[in-house]
Amino acid sequence: MNATFDCTLLYACPGVPLDKNEFMRACREGGASIEQALRQLDRQFFATLYARAHRTLRNADAARDLVQETFIKVWQRCSTFQGSSELLPWIDAILRHAVLDRLRRTGREVPFDEAGAMNTQVSNRIVELSQRDVPTPDDDARREQLADCFRRCWIRFETAAPEHAAVISWIANDGLSHDEVGALLERSPGATREFISQCRKRARVYLAEWYELAFGGKDSP
Repeated sequence: MNATFDCTLLYACPGVPLDKNEFMRACREGGASIEQALRQLDRQFFATLYARAHRTLRNADAARDLVQETFIKVWQRCSTFQGSSELLPWIDAILRHAVLDRLRRTGREVPFDEAGAMNTQVSNRIVELSQRDVPTPDDDARREQLADCFRRCWIRFETAAPEHAAVISWIANDGLSHDEVGALLERSPGATREFISQCRKRARVYLAEWYELAFGGKDSP
């Protein structure tokens, strides 16, 4: 790509979000227009995509590489974008496919970054794994104990079953629907429901210690 561009070629100059219609127009024109559109998308979405990739891979270099690979695929597939969704969900789906491919290919050989441990959003939304809310402890020490236990359990889950953990995180943390998960996994609705059920069962196994602590010895859901 050229180092500089004439701003008159842009549909969205720096600082102005690129919308899907402008992106499709740039795809049709090609050349400098699509190159600048890709640079605009990088400025617009890199931080969001990087955070999502890093949350699953726990490795800064691997996450950065996957985001770069994602933008290459955006360029390769730009003519297939028909505007049925906004740009970020479309690009995000490409990234998630890349994350799944990486997890399946490497068996999670990337190192775990303790500083980037699973945040408490998943813990707060663990209702996705159960039929009732986890009791909220009143004291800070108890909350920290629960959070530490959840992190240890989740790390074991991610290490043993990275694809299952990624799916649970996408449902609980990102709010993906079963249909969206099925599209990512390239499975039928029935097969997707069965796989998500398997993911939840495996999660319960690895989170058993946390369930015991959170529910005070009561049977976990």
